Amino acid sequence: MEVSQYTSQCVIAICHFCEHHGPNVIFHTRLGTESESPANKLSSSSTSVNCGACNPFGNEHPGFTSKEPTSGKCMVSSNRYTSEIVKNKLQQACFRSLSSEVSPSKEEPIFFSDSGIEIHVISHTFFLKDSSARGFQRWFSVIALASESTVLLKMWNTLVPEMKGIIEDLQQMAAEVYKREEEQCSHRMLRSNFHIANVGAARSLQDILGNPAILLKLHIQFSRLLLLANCSQHLVKSKVTVPATNTIESSIAALVRICQEIGPHFKAFAKHILKGGCTSISSDELYFKESCFNALQYLVPVQTTKSFIISQHTLQTTTQPCLLISNGGRKITCILNSCEESDKASCIVTRLENILLAEDVSPSFIHKQITNIREQLLVAAKKMQELKNIDQQKVLQFFQSFGYDSGDLDILHHWSLYC
Repeated sequence: MEVSQYTSQCVIAICHFCEHHGPNVIFHTRLGTESESPANKLSSSSTSVNCGACNPFGNEHPGFTSKEPTSGKCMVSSNRYTSEIVKNKLQQACFRSLSSEVSPSKEEPIFFSDSGIEIHVISHTFFLKDSSARGFQRWFSVIALASESTVLLKMWNTLVPEMKGIIEDLQQMAAEVYKREEEQCSHRMLRSNFHIANVGAARSLQDILGNPAILLKLHIQFSRLLLLANCSQHLVKSKVTVPATNTIESSIAALVRICQEIGPHFKAFAKHILKGGCTSISSDELYFKESCFNALQYLVPVQTTKSFIISQHTLQTTTQPCLLISNGGRKITCILNSCEESDKASCIVTRLENILLAEDVSPSFIHKQITNIREQLLVAAKKMQELKNIDQQKVLQFFQSFGYDSGDLDILHHWSLYC
């Protein structure tokens, strides 16, 4: 299978954080061809790993292949890769799913993108009980990766419940093994009495769950997710419609409409607001003007009376960017004025745009994703405070490792003033 064809498909993977090797992809499931063997011509893109936790298959296991009888599609699960490009994309998605792209509650689904390497990911992190682990639990994630954000965003309401079901099943199995092992010999009491901070090597998924066939079971479950994803890609596209039934939904509807109508100006306009620039909203349509005002509050660090967004009845002479809304809210025009155009890429702005332009997604989904972006932005801004006296090149390298880019530094600096 060609690399471009491979990466255009959705890939499902399970990842974990190894205490010895860091974030690592345990195995991934992808669409294959009927004549393909999991081990066929893949050894050049894999490395021999002796860690049972990182490589529960073992170096000689060929993986699993199954065929869906109705569609004839083949699903391949393996810890080997068809190319270095695919390997790097999955490893980067794995790293971010277990480090920077985590919801505040730790065990929740989240969507993130990295335009630099063209990956878009739904990630669901979770913990499994393990009596041999530091803290008696290990950190895992199930991720769905694709090269187009629209594919995943349209599948959110389908994939996430399926992911949750798989994870709850894994957690129940791990809890039963943990309880059984603690009843036989309390590792918690041993560590407390003898001050043992860490014990032994990381265990394989089969050992943690007490199920030698768990990899085959996950292959079957991941194959189902792939088929759901593939069907979703062929649905007829339609424009997103957002009912304005309450303040949040009307604000989200306004933000989506702003993004759609000002089109190519959105990146410059959004970045101007995100980094602390003032803007105006001018309209005779009071209700829609209020919705736009509330919508743009999502792009500022604090929602207070001292706002960077100025709502006015008529357009006056102004030097700042302005959203001009025609009578009845029929059309939104963006007047950039002195808004600076930047050649530096902003991953924050790109991610906002991808979410707001996604088709067939619910207002609650958009609201949740924008809320996640804000929360992560505030966390990164706090880190920016700590690095204010560090060389800027080193600061850039630090944030780039977490999926930000040079065009995000001025945004982070502005938000750090309000942490």
